[in-house]
Amino acid sequence: MTQKIAVIGAGMAGLTVGKILSKKGFSVDIFDKGRGVGGRMSSRRTEWGYLDHGCQYFTVKDPLFKEFLQEYNSSITVWQGRFFSWIEGHFQEVAEEKSRYLPITSMNTLCKQMALNINICLQTRIVSLHQQEDKWILVDEQSNYYENYDWVIITAPPIQTWDLIKTHRNIIDLVSTETGETGIRGIASIESVQMYPCYSLMLVMAEEKDFGFDGLQLEHPILGWIGVNSSKPARGKQLSLIIQSNFHWAENYLASNQEVLQSDGDSRNLVAEILKKEVEKVLSHNFEGILYESLHLWRYALPKKPNTKKYYIDKSNQLAVCGDWCFQGKVESAFLSAYLLATEEF
Repeated sequence: MTQKIAVIGAGMAGLTVGKILSKKGFSVDIFDKGRGVGGRMSSRRTEWGYLDHGCQYFTVKDPLFKEFLQEYNSSITVWQGRFFSWIEGHFQEVAEEKSRYLPITSMNTLCKQMALNINICLQTRIVSLHQQEDKWILVDEQSNYYENYDWVIITAPPIQTWDLIKTHRNIIDLVSTETGETGIRGIASIESVQMYPCYSLMLVMAEEKDFGFDGLQLEHPILGWIGVNSSKPARGKQLSLIIQSNFHWAENYLASNQEVLQSDGDSRNLVAEILKKEVEKVLSHNFEGILYESLHLWRYALPKKPNTKKYYIDKSNQLAVCGDWCFQGKVESAFLSAYLLATEEF
């Protein structure tokens, strides 16, 4: 009988493990709370083109990732942009020491292609897991039940993963592949993984302006990145910018404004204004004629420390965990974590 597997999360990790296990003959269902696939590789669709408000590009270093991407070569290109750093008020061009890859049209184009021929349940937030005999039952926030799964694979951020598994005290051998730790110590190591948040501001401008760069990495107390989104292939002709906050600033801002953020609907506008004003100072340019503006908070954007766990697996209860945070928080990390789990354990 074909084994049935539930995957929680339709980002790069979830789609990778789902695709590989489907090819191996498993019956795979992927659940995601979002309206589309991609996770932090998401893009916002507007009348002026797609805005990549999460991951800005990805690099390819590992031969396994390079080989995997061969299937999608026709829809992936190199971002031939002008890249600079900004340190203490000085702009410095970045040498092309690495290739920055992009899916054509939008960042989540790659994820959409990976999702073909896989059963995906979108806008379905799984809030609890239950075991009945040797099968798993998933429950969503609308109290819908999804039953008879032999395996559950979680690809959510560590805090959300912990919320799903922490009550399962019968999970006694969730193993870290790095340390071999089992039992509560192994589970607790997931809870200890901390993630930085990041604000991402999307702007479409009425004006035409060449800032002299396409991507700018900043060492700045508030800003982390300014990207000219419209310089990417097939992102529209209208000038569009992606402004991302410094990770440390986002964390401190969230911590110090928690009560306000929960009760004040204007708090997002305040963050957007802060980011815009700081960009205007850095670029010595006042924005005029904004056609589109939207702010997104990535609450779990990047692990605070590099992780080398690869993945976690509990073979006796048939539960596994993988994701970008099991390595370095990059697109390639998400792929490798999922790929190694699917090929080494199934």
